[in-house]
Amino acid sequence: MGQPVFEVRVAGVVPEEDLLDLGVVTHGTEEPQTVFYGGIRDEATLYGLLQRLRDLGIEVVEVRRVPDLNPLPEPRSGDEARQDTA
Repeated sequence: MGQPVFEVRVAGVVPEEDLLDLGVVTHGTEEPQTVFYGGIRDEATLYGLLQRLRDLGIEVVEVRRVPDLNPLPEPRSGDEARQDTA
């Protein structure tokens, strides 16, 4: 069984670079919010993510665990992901 998958909703649009730095696997924008998904293996990881969002000045609107119907791909390193978008 894989790690739990969480949906995180934040106010506003989050820059792509910040999403990569946070290790976000997939995301989308539902104006005026950004919604992203990622695996969170334990409480410490969840609290670490929330603290990083706070440090970036990003307002968290909602965090919820979602059914793990489709396993998420492994997060790519920032350099790999940036090359794909270039």
